[in-house]
Order: sequence, then C-alpha cells, then structure tokens
Amino acid sequence: MVLGVKEGDVEVNVSIRSIVKKVMFVLFIAYTAVVIYATLIRENEHVYGKAMNLDLFSTIRLMWDSGNIMLTLTNILGNIVMFAPLGMFIPLFMKWFDGFIQVFTTGFLISFLIEILQYKLTERVFDIDDIFLNTLGTFIGWVIIKILYWVKNVLKARFKKR
Repeated sequence: MVLGVKEGDVEVNVSIRSIVKKVMFVLFIAYTAVVIYATLIRENEHVYGKAMNLDLFSTIRLMWDSGNIMLTLTNILGNIVMFAPLGMFIPLFMKWFDGFIQVFTTGFLISFLIEILQYKLTERVFDIDDIFLNTLGTFIGWVIIKILYWVKNVLKARFKKR
C-alpha cells in the first residue's frame, strides 16, 4: 500500500509499512529507556541493600508470606509486564530471529544482564525470581505476537477468498 503525499511539485510516495516500522522503532527505543530507568536509575522504595538471591521463588514466597498482596502482585505482574514487549519486538524487528528458543534466550540474557548491572551499579538485589518472571514475560509477549500474526493470516486468507 502506498500513500501519496504532495510536497511542492514533487509527489513523495511513502510506504505505510515503512511508517509503521519507524513508529515501532521509536516505541522500541522508548520501551528500552523505560526499562533502563525502571531497573537501573529509579530509586527503589523497597531497599534491601546489595544482596543476591539464587533460590528460585524465595522472593515471591517471602512477599506472599508478608501478607502484602499489592507488593506481591506489583512484583510479579510488574516483572512479567515489563518484559512482554520485548517478546513482541524481537519477532517484529528480526523475522529471522523469531523462534521460541531465540526469543526465550534473548529475554533470559537481557534480564540476567540487568540483574548483574543492578547488583554491581546500584544497591539492589540480584534476584533469580526477577530473571524467571522477566523471561516468562518475554515468552508471553512472544505468544501474543504469534497469535496476532496467526489472526492476521487467517483474516488475510478469508478476505482473499471474497
């Protein structure tokens, strides 16, 4: 699909697909900035000091046992929701890199890197639970984008038949 835009006497053809790609790239940059801010720059209200948790699900259990449901949900859903867009952006930008293993591994490695940076550069905890939840979020984002691609292809096929 091509959109004709008049600019003086010259007609400039701009592909809607290229506009969408540029908008998605800007959204990806904004998303990356938000993740960096949220994980490495913003002050953490729940300061535990520099520590390391390598016991899977122990932070989640600790929060659950505290009785503070909002803290527990914020931690779990926040970590999942923060990384879901990553699982969507990877297949959108890198068609050759959109398989489950590639996206899962990328989500894991980026989350692992963030946890290392949090531990080394800030007074935050390296938390294996965060890596698990972030990787789960990446997976959920990947599933959502795969479902959307499937729906798009089904609709495209139906409209072609008409």
